[in-house]
Amino acid sequence: MSKMHFCMFDMQEEVYMAQPPEFVAQEESGKVCRLRKSLYGLKHSPRAWFGRFSEVVQEFGMKKSNCDHSVFYQQSKTGLILLVVYVDDIVITGSKSAGITALKSFLQTHFQTKDLGMLKYFLGIEVTRCKKSIFLSQIKYILDLLTVT
Repeated sequence: MSKMHFCMFDMQEEVYMAQPPEFVAQEESGKVCRLRKSLYGLKHSPRAWFGRFSEVVQEFGMKKSNCDHSVFYQQSKTGLILLVVYVDDIVITGSKSAGITALKSFLQTHFQTKDLGMLKYFLGIEVTRCKKSIFLSQIKYILDLLTVT
C-alpha cells in the first residue's frame, strides 16, 4: 500500500474572483480575475478535482465501485489494483507491484503528485505490515481520545 497527495489542477469551468486588495494593479481597480487553477477553499474545487480525477483514473482502465464512489478497482493480467480517495489523498494497493507502479506513473503524467511512500496512517488507522499480513489498529487514536478527556 502506498499513499499519494495531489496538488492544484486546471479549472474545467469559468470562475472569477475580485482582486485581493493587496494585489490590485494600478488603474485596474474594479476588475476581476479569471482563475486558471483551483484555489484551496473554493467551493468548486472538490467537485471539479474529483470529476477530473475520476476521468483520468477511468482512462487508465479502472472502474468506480457501485458501493462507494471514492473506491476504484481494476482486475487485469497484472492483477488486482484498488485505489481509495479521501479529499486529495489516495491509497493504492494491489496484488502486483507492477500494476501499482504503472498507475502511479500514469497519474504523474496527468497531475502534480507527491508519493508519500508506504502507508502508515490513514483516517486514524495505523497500518503495520508483516511478511504475510497487514494489521490495522486504532490504538493511537484511542490513546489520543483518552488523553483529551
